[in-house]
Amino acid sequence: MTGRNLLLGSIALLVLVRFFTEVVPVIPRAANFVDVPIFFVLAIVAMAQTNAIPRGMSFSLPVLLFVSLCVLSVSLNIARVEPGPALLFLYGFLAPIGVGAAAYRLWPVGHVLSLSRMLVTLGVVELVVVGAIDLPRFIASGNPDVVSGTFGTNAYQLVFFLLLVMALLAGIFTFEKHRLSARLALPLFAGILTVIFLAQYRALLVTTALTVLFIGLLLGVRGRGIVAGIVVAASFAISLTYVEQNFPRLRFASTLTTLQQDPTLYASKRLKTAEAVINLYTDDPLAIVFGSGPGTFSSRAWQTFANADSTSQSNVQGSYVKALGSTNYRTDVSDRYVLPLTQGPTIGGSRAVTSPFSSYVSLLAEVGLPGFLLIVGMYVAVTTRAIRMAMRAMSDAVTGDPLPACVLACAIGFLLLLQMGFLENWLEVTRITFPTWMLFGVVSKELRARDGAAT
Repeated sequence: MTGRNLLLGSIALLVLVRFFTEVVPVIPRAANFVDVPIFFVLAIVAMAQTNAIPRGMSFSLPVLLFVSLCVLSVSLNIARVEPGPALLFLYGFLAPIGVGAAAYRLWPVGHVLSLSRMLVTLGVVELVVVGAIDLPRFIASGNPDVVSGTFGTNAYQLVFFLLLVMALLAGIFTFEKHRLSARLALPLFAGILTVIFLAQYRALLVTTALTVLFIGLLLGVRGRGIVAGIVVAASFAISLTYVEQNFPRLRFASTLTTLQQDPTLYASKRLKTAEAVINLYTDDPLAIVFGSGPGTFSSRAWQTFANADSTSQSNVQGSYVKALGSTNYRTDVSDRYVLPLTQGPTIGGSRAVTSPFSSYVSLLAEVGLPGFLLIVGMYVAVTTRAIRMAMRAMSDAVTGDPLPACVLACAIGFLLLLQMGFLENWLEVTRITFPTWMLFGVVSKELRARDGAAT
């Protein structure tokens, strides 16, 4: 039970901590770094376990290759690489994988219902916080960025978590019809989607629509699964219409018109930002293989140190980097290829589409094509495995089984991460990667235990 409580407590801390450091600040903002002690505690406790990591959860070879590649990249770019950004780069991309392996070792089989209940409860907490605190602020200011639930200054993290909870609820509605959350699914879907549209109406609109589509496709043609897909899709349409009509300042009408006129506009503008990498490769062909060095181009690690002097309210990491004396961090490649793009044109009133920051771009630039293939390859492999596990769990499900809904949420979580890595440096954001990899570790162990029991 200790392992279960450690994992559930870790997810709750990651989701709730910024409420108590930023929304209702009663503890120091240094607590935002809770992911670091979580990582070390889970790793230490997991290493004391004797159960082996199965092949589907072991990424030791690609991780070792990635670390080796980073070491080579550092040695070839020693003049521009600094220890802090390089180590943060490694932590951001690799720590979630370690957390997933730790979750597999620590989780006691047979307690998946407790995980499901906790995630639903956290989702309800988000809706309550938005309704009681964020919505009045939004109505007063008209600023959608204040709609962030317990995620402080980052509304995108709220959107990610709510989409994951929505997938879980769709699974509960389909396979656990006697649960209270199944009976409340319709208003919960509507509430979640309304909050998502209020929080971020530009960059994640297409992502939200694709998530609704993925949920419907994964649930397939099974009884209540069809109903669940229709309910989620209807909630999407109704919530979007409601927000568009009642909050015109969010410019949903113009955004939808743009998508209707040119459905590929946002994707094409986003792909154009990869020209920075092409320019880097053209000027330095060796970077194709080894990159410009970890933490030197446009990764979240680079941003943390380069923006240490920022006065932004969300710059809690930078403030502590600055306190350590690491200020004015600059590199020649970021100055030449990245910074000119940060002042690019706005699309639909936002620079999110033309921003040079993306997990894929940063990997290609900082550790070259092999490093990109290693990290993205692991995410694609895990996403594929999660989808297969979801399809198998749902095809074998019996009424009242809590596992299919959790596996569905896991698959949607990784599909979201692959999309969001295209939009920003989200593969380095442990507040969303840690829970997703933990969920993967838990459902993998539960399914493996059932396979063993069936043989």
